[in-house]
Amino acid sequence: MRGLHSALAVVAGLLSVAAAAWDGRAPGVAVPASVDYIAAPDLAERILRGDPAVRVWDVRSSEEFEQMHVPTARLMTLAALADEPLPAGVTAVVYANDDRRAFEAWALVRRRGHRDVRLLRQGLYEWIGRVLEPRLAADATPAERTEFERAASLSRFFGGVPRANVERREVPVGYWNGEGAQAGLAEATRNAVAGVRRRGC
Repeated sequence: MRGLHSALAVVAGLLSVAAAAWDGRAPGVAVPASVDYIAAPDLAERILRGDPAVRVWDVRSSEEFEQMHVPTARLMTLAALADEPLPAGVTAVVYANDDRRAFEAWALVRRRGHRDVRLLRQGLYEWIGRVLEPRLAADATPAERTEFERAASLSRFFGGVPRANVERREVPVGYWNGEGAQAGLAEATRNAVAGVRRRGC
């Protein structure tokens, strides 16, 4: 019971921190600049190598987790995350469908004293877009082509389908550097998951 009270107290504290960090803005907006991110291709490479220092936690609903999740990820609630063992030297990666929930998970692990905590940038949406279905425009730059080759190799390993020679409009702005803004992330993620499931990836 004491563990539950401690977890609830931590979550309550985090909610106040999160509220201050957002300065009254609505859920789904960008998280504070102090948050550390990991790009989907970088996480994919660490999973591919079997890096024992990586722990990936999915803080979405169990239904969403069952539909699709990052390989090696464990479904986790905020309350369970408060008591999850976390050895020194581990890189903790968390993701959700919205920035606020992802930030709450990130802040929770940080408040436990762990410093190597990362948010998966844009969550499962970026995993699908940059790992499972990387896109290369027909008029791609040499740098984009080099990055696509890396992404295509990862995609094939994880059962994805790289898409080359697509129209430029199918490649979002900031796609290759992870800086593209994605409005309505939860809805975009649901649509992306549905699209992948229809294609059988």
